[in-house]
Amino acid sequence: MKNLLFSSLFFLSFLAYGQSTPNFSWLTGTWTGPGFGGTFEEVWSDPAEDGTIMGMFRHFGEDGTVSFYEFWVLDSTGMKLRHFNEDFTGWETREEYVSFEKVEFSPGKVILKGLTYEQTGPDKMVISLKLTHEGVTRTEVFNMTRNQ
Repeated sequence: MKNLLFSSLFFLSFLAYGQSTPNFSWLTGTWTGPGFGGTFEEVWSDPAEDGTIMGMFRHFGEDGTVSFYEFWVLDSTGMKLRHFNEDFTGWETREEYVSFEKVEFSPGKVILKGLTYEQTGPDKMVISLKLTHEGVTRTEVFNMTRNQ
């Protein structure tokens, strides 16, 4: 039954992508998974009428305390986000934000320059994030589960 529901939602998402408004509804909800030496949580809102969806992220260290936050908006052009320390001081200046430009949107998949979200099951998602540090680029992969 769950597979039938997933297939139906996937098909409906496919039909919606023929429209000019992206369908990000499959991202809605709370997702958790391991990453960066701890656990993280992403919470995605329901999409607005124009398809825009907002979200937040928080990272918990091994001791269970929050180490940083992110807040973002995903729309038809890509994602804009800002980072915050645990005391809510920003990493970026007031005028700055991190931007991931749209590469491709398809049913169950959002490909941005440097960041990909891919639905792998009804309540499973893989996030691939390219990180560059001191000229070396690596890809971090996060396996996420939607909380019920």
